[in-house]
Amino acid sequence: MKNIRTKITGLALVSLGLFVTSCSEDNFLDQQSPTDPPTETAVTNEKTLAIAVDGLYNLMQTSSDGAQNSYGALIPTLNELLGDNGFVSLRNSNRFTATRQPTLTFFVRQGGDIQTLWNSLYKIIANANYIISKEGVISDDLSNDDTPQNLFAQAHLVRAMCYHTLITFYADKVGGANQDLGVPLALKYDVSQLLPRSSVQAVYNQIKSDLDASAQISEDNSVTKLGKGALDIMYSRYYLSIKDYTNANVYSQKVLDNANYTLLSKSNAASYFSDDSNSAGETIFQLEYTSNDQPGANDGITATWYSGGRYRQNFATRAFYNQYSATDVRKTAWYSLTGVGAPSITTFPDNPKPVDVKKYTTPDQDIIIFRKTEAIFNQIEALYYTNPGSALTKLNDWVKTYRDENYAFSGSGTALLDEILKQKNMEFFLEGFRYTDLKRNGRGFTNTQTTVSLNPSMKEFQAFPVPLQEQNANPNIQQYPGY
Repeated sequence: MKNIRTKITGLALVSLGLFVTSCSEDNFLDQQSPTDPPTETAVTNEKTLAIAVDGLYNLMQTSSDGAQNSYGALIPTLNELLGDNGFVSLRNSNRFTATRQPTLTFFVRQGGDIQTLWNSLYKIIANANYIISKEGVISDDLSNDDTPQNLFAQAHLVRAMCYHTLITFYADKVGGANQDLGVPLALKYDVSQLLPRSSVQAVYNQIKSDLDASAQISEDNSVTKLGKGALDIMYSRYYLSIKDYTNANVYSQKVLDNANYTLLSKSNAASYFSDDSNSAGETIFQLEYTSNDQPGANDGITATWYSGGRYRQNFATRAFYNQYSATDVRKTAWYSLTGVGAPSITTFPDNPKPVDVKKYTTPDQDIIIFRKTEAIFNQIEALYYTNPGSALTKLNDWVKTYRDENYAFSGSGTALLDEILKQKNMEFFLEGFRYTDLKRNGRGFTNTQTTVSLNPSMKEFQAFPVPLQEQNANPNIQQYPGY
């Protein structure tokens, strides 16, 4: 997001690792006592409401304390490193190395990344809760082009996104194991609350409620603000998650019909990730970084994922790279077998050698959260469960038209589902999908590089553990069985 002189500081709640910030008339988010609630004068008009909503986007970025904390880095990183196509090199900085252990040492209550993700998402939720508590109180400022309704709608949508991410990682899928163990539903600011886990169904009901409450969101918000396109994408994700494939198809089509966005073409694919201006029209929502608020060389997604980054250690597998045909425009546009800088990644000790991912190459590059092509794959996945013949046709048509003119696939059954998810990962590698896509569809895997193997019967495939720090602070929270 743009540098608006915001200063994010933590206000820890007793349970859930929650934090909240407040804002004052001089556009700063002021630090408060670790035990005091936000002042009631923090959000009093549309101007301070807008500043507070901007603060939500700030919190979705990589944090200023060096933690790769949620949508800006950690979520896309874990989706690949806990899947079958990404890995940490044998030459590494010790970051994320537990993800490559076949003994599954990543999945422990003491895990720093598991704790960071939990804290980061609940921190955003706490701030959204405070903003939403002012709904119905803030009057429309007629001198401002925005409206309180649009700003509150964005806060509801942010909260829906966070709960969707939490339930995806920390609970099993709908219809899976332990449906009584969702995640705690914090919906108001209360330093005394020690919340138990709500059921999976209750959490999804809340996500739907927040999506519905976002109905007045603007149609034409910029790509650095959540708007109607982002809302419809989230509806399609939600309906896929609860296995309502008819509505997942309907909302995917709403995104595809939205003329404010254009599907990324073959000719624009090579430059898409270096074009923060979104000239291709594909981007629906992105986290905006500038030279003033970039995460820095030690932080952010480029630190570990790009061969020109400081730690140059996270890569795609050669088996994944070899899935692209020579005529697929993504192969050389988004990946490299040599990387940049010295030494070349061909000298790394891994066997097979790593593949560099070129999607994010500079610290101030914007991070894409929603783009129009996702609607294609959400629709195809929904159709797989309702009309597999149509899913097959749409998959072939899209790949041939937009990525690889020589593509052809004719499989059926689970082979078709695996091909749909494979093509989605080929399109969205390092954009936050693979682990959660496999989990949602019950598709176990083995990572060819690390030999890490997961399947739906394993607790590690079903859910992350509740962080030990959270258990120690909140006696009412139940641990996921087996941890």
